[in-house]
Amino acid sequence: MQTPVSRALRHMADRAQLAKTWEEADSYKHRAQEVHQRINFLESCCPDVVVTIDRLKRRRAELAKEMEQITKDIAAEEKKLQELSSVITGLKQERQNLAREAIRLRRHMSEVPGSADDDQRVLDSAEQIKQRAIAAIDAFLEL
Repeated sequence: MQTPVSRALRHMADRAQLAKTWEEADSYKHRAQEVHQRINFLESCCPDVVVTIDRLKRRRAELAKEMEQITKDIAAEEKKLQELSSVITGLKQERQNLAREAIRLRRHMSEVPGSADDDQRVLDSAEQIKQRAIAAIDAFLEL
């Protein structure tokens, strides 16, 4: 049989244990509520994350297309550069041929004596003589 004191002590210990258990249960309940709030917050973020992922995937696709175009443009410019090199080589050869021809022609040119002004005066004088001769012939024929 139990004595009232030992029963009271046991009840006191049981109540202390019960209070501790209630505190622990409240703590777990509070932590569960915090976790629940975090879950709700994170779940509410999911649509935004999905939208961001979709936007980033579209942007990645756009950048891939742009990268492909840039790669094509680079290849075209590199091809132009290669062609340009051969065109420049051809033009250098043409320039050399033209310079040789100019030198050849200059070697065969001879100086023309006198000046262009002197030659023009001679031609003007001859024209005047011709005009006077025509006038004289016209005057003779009209007689």
